Amino acid sequence: MKIAQVCPYFLPSEGGVERHVLNTSEELARRGHEVHVFTNAQSRDMGLLPSQDQVRNIPVHRFKPVAKLGEFGSLWPGFFPEILAGGFDVIHAHSFRHPHTDISAWSGRLSGSKSVLTSHSPFHPPGVRGPLARGLVPLYDRVVAPFTLRAFDNVVALTPGEAELLASLGAPRGRISVIPNGVESIHFQTADYRAFERKFGLDGTVLLYLGRINRTKGLDTLLQSFAYVAKEHNDARLVLAGPATSKEEVDYLDMLNQLTQKLGVSQRVTFTGRLTEEDKLAALERCSLFVLPSVYEPFGIVLLEAAAHGKVIVSTRTEGPQSIIRHGVNGVLVQPGDPTALAVSLVRVLSDEPYRARLSSQARAMALGYTWGAIVDRLESIYRGEVPS
Repeated sequence: MKIAQVCPYFLPSEGGVERHVLNTSEELARRGHEVHVFTNAQSRDMGLLPSQDQVRNIPVHRFKPVAKLGEFGSLWPGFFPEILAGGFDVIHAHSFRHPHTDISAWSGRLSGSKSVLTSHSPFHPPGVRGPLARGLVPLYDRVVAPFTLRAFDNVVALTPGEAELLASLGAPRGRISVIPNGVESIHFQTADYRAFERKFGLDGTVLLYLGRINRTKGLDTLLQSFAYVAKEHNDARLVLAGPATSKEEVDYLDMLNQLTQKLGVSQRVTFTGRLTEEDKLAALERCSLFVLPSVYEPFGIVLLEAAAHGKVIVSTRTEGPQSIIRHGVNGVLVQPGDPTALAVSLVRVLSDEPYRARLSSQARAMALGYTWGAIVDRLESIYRGEVPS
């Protein structure tokens, strides 16, 4: 099959959607399908990327935006004629509530291609949206969403809760499938972390966050919690690994740096910035536990990556983490935005070695059920027109 993947951003821009598209594209290509990625030419930090590129041998076609509303609300309609003329068997759009998603739905109808949407749960709490989005999203959901969701042949949700939300907005239940994210096999292998450890001067007990420095990730809450953890565990270090990729994220990073000074933990907190793939593996291998304190988290591929490394996971009771973590069995869940609850959970995990070992073992066992091969098996069945799962 010839497959078009249409997404708001793609590598070198970093994020969960980008990783999802990359990993499914690679697995589909490995199986003999011809896969092309269509995306925005403007990165999150407003830089322009090449119009034609290859990422891990996947052809990437980028289009300049003609309008922009916030971080994701870009309109780059130049891909529309190329999609129509491309002879694609499948048009697979990613990220609901984006203009490219609406265009992709109708591209499928006009071209006769199979059309699929993976929503990636853009259901942020109102408090983390800007004023413009808070006004436009309800309007979009009333006026546009029902037509767009019905125009797709299939709609894929990452979790059962997301599937219910999509159905409430007009997606026909008989066309909705629940297919989660996956984890790359390399994360089940042991990584050498010595160079990473030397590079950032790490020793002792390392708590790791890995992802974008974004306000939705709850990193201010994590810093407040760590101030308490640091008093209980003298050798504890917190590593916040990942880039700030937009002006809003750079401003948030500045605020976090100021907060470490205010809390008196600046000497025990390391901001790494963007990491290489090798350093990401090393960071996950080196840490003692992994923390994802998100206010909002649609899934969290990095949770599976940490679990594959056999790390204890502490996260929040948000849609994505709740779909893969069983509290007290293969990880720990706390209420988002509660620094006290997070601190108590972190201290317990660090202080109770048998508990930590049990969580670690069960986390790795859980991750084994989320290989990208298994995920793409289910996607292929949808592409072939089989009954959604």
